[in-house]
Amino acid sequence: MKNWNLLFRRTHLYLGMLLIPWLLVYAVSTVLFNHGHYFRQLRPADPQWVPLWEKDCTVEVPPGQDGLRETARRILDEQGLKGAFGVQRQGQRLNINVQNFWQPQRLAYDIEGKKLRAEAKKFAWVELFIRLHQRIGYGQSGVLHNIWGFMVDVYCVTSLVWIGTGLYLWWKLTGTRRWGFVALGGGIVSIAVLLVTL
Repeated sequence: MKNWNLLFRRTHLYLGMLLIPWLLVYAVSTVLFNHGHYFRQLRPADPQWVPLWEKDCTVEVPPGQDGLRETARRILDEQGLKGAFGVQRQGQRLNINVQNFWQPQRLAYDIEGKKLRAEAKKFAWVELFIRLHQRIGYGQSGVLHNIWGFMVDVYCVTSLVWIGTGLYLWWKLTGTRRWGFVALGGGIVSIAVLLVTL
């Protein structure tokens, strides 16, 4: 039993150390989300998007939503742009958002005018943390995007194991069991209240 207790303690400690950078990223970015009005002054002055270039471009765009990703990928390849991206059509305009932690770019293709315009987002540390929080991994081309998604999965599984080992260790420490129940109950009640009121 002592060996199991030692194993759980070490597992809990090492997982906690492993989680610290990820917890910091999610904690800081969540504060930035929730209190954005306080941090708005840390953003660069408007306009937030800086024009890069505009050029003539002829691309066949499908009439509906089907095939938009292939069309956007073709446009990005022709412009030498790589990375994860999202695309949507708004009337006669095709919007392509190229994700990047440091400096996202967006392209707007005017279907009728046959013009392609590119803009880059001004850098701000505040928005870098927000992008770290929002970033998805899977579903995009490239190994690094899959690695990012995998690391987020590892973070989630590690958090669950960390919680499990923490509960086990708390249960073994009978002197703190009462306050543990208070803390655990408080957490459950706070989530229940939020779920009912939101």
